[in-house]
Amino acid sequence: MMRSLREWLDGAARVLASSPEFSEDSGASPRREAEFLLCHALGLTREALVTRARESLPPDAEGELNALLARRAGGEPLAYLAGKREFYGRMFAVSPATLIPRPETEHLVDAARVLSGMPGVSAADMPFPGRLKDALARAPLFPDAEVRFLDLGTGSGCIALTLAAECPCWKGMAVDISEKALDMARINAKALNAADRVNFLHADFTAADFAERLPEEFRSPCLIVSNPPYVGEEEYAGLERGVREFEPKCALVPGPSGLEHPRAVVALAERLLPSGGLLLMEHGAGQGEAARGLCGTAWSLALTGKDYAGLDRYLLAIRGQVRERNIPAAANPCGDTGQEVTTHEPASGI
Repeated sequence: MMRSLREWLDGAARVLASSPEFSEDSGASPRREAEFLLCHALGLTREALVTRARESLPPDAEGELNALLARRAGGEPLAYLAGKREFYGRMFAVSPATLIPRPETEHLVDAARVLSGMPGVSAADMPFPGRLKDALARAPLFPDAEVRFLDLGTGSGCIALTLAAECPCWKGMAVDISEKALDMARINAKALNAADRVNFLHADFTAADFAERLPEEFRSPCLIVSNPPYVGEEEYAGLERGVREFEPKCALVPGPSGLEHPRAVVALAERLLPSGGLLLMEHGAGQGEAARGLCGTAWSLALTGKDYAGLDRYLLAIRGQVRERNIPAAANPCGDTGQEVTTHEPASGI
């Protein structure tokens, strides 16, 4: 006897609820995820599923659905089952060759847009110190419309392509050591009509000759963004199963400490960015102080940005003398932390 959509859904929810992936403290909803699988396989919206719940399950769909259910019960992330994940309001294709985009990474896009003075966004909406907000309101870092930027470790391309979509006059170079990851990024560039504004480079940005491999127009970018591997070996061992067993370890773990690639990003940014250039780099929740400590005296500002949970999440650093970009040192953008913009002392989180 053929089962209805609701009957398959009820059974699938029970299977998922019995899986270790759906423990009480996981926060995952077996019912909601079963609905997602059913909608994905049948091409339905959740509203259509509700109205058609009593209809019979198509015979040719049950095998695919059961296979998806088994994979999810085994811990495989939903994003890989669906082959996509939303980021900054846009859908990105993903595969096991790429990390799954996280909401926390959207902060890099927010910060880049605000610091460049893009219309429709304001420093007042960001958790910046008050005096930095005032200074940016008077003089954004990038007063010119055309900006050249690098995205180091692009993965699915979610950061670079979002910047290109949000800032149509910007042009980027997205770099990754994985050719399979770049294949996904190129698919996303085409889908988002950004292929003419984002170029892709298969390279190791930690290599000594990396800068020489860059086209001339990207050897002195205004902006460098990066979500590099930053998870240490010990921390990796404690990550949830879905991350450890399915997401690419090479995109998560750079070495024992987790700071190996962040250190390389800061060193490269120091070499390439002009005075007033901006570095935005994601890092681990416990790495704020260490990330700021990577910035030597060549940096006029190094701050830690927080994520939605209030945890340290990204480094915001400005190269050289900010006063040369018309943001006066007297503004003391770090507020009450006591860090003048032309000095380099560890700053508190923003």
